Amino acid sequence: MLIFIEMTLLDQGVHTCRATVRETLKTHQVVTSVLPTADDRELHICGGSTAEPAPQVLYGKLGAPGETLRPQRRWVAV
Repeated sequence: MLIFIEMTLLDQGVHTCRATVRETLKTHQVVTSVLPTADDRELHICGGSTAEPAPQVLYGKLGAPGETLRPQRRWVAV
């Protein structure tokens, strides 16, 4: 995947190494919150963090949407 990203960025005129790309993109993460309930179930809520400016620039060069994903909710029996 990093090779694809690196080659796409090179095509866009961005000359950087894989380590720099990896370091830049690792700041944008997905967070999962687990909320237990009284009836032995858990509500899992997953959502993306807001990308900082540096990852947003890379997303733009890659043609990837940079907007935050809507939270996903899922009930799990424990």
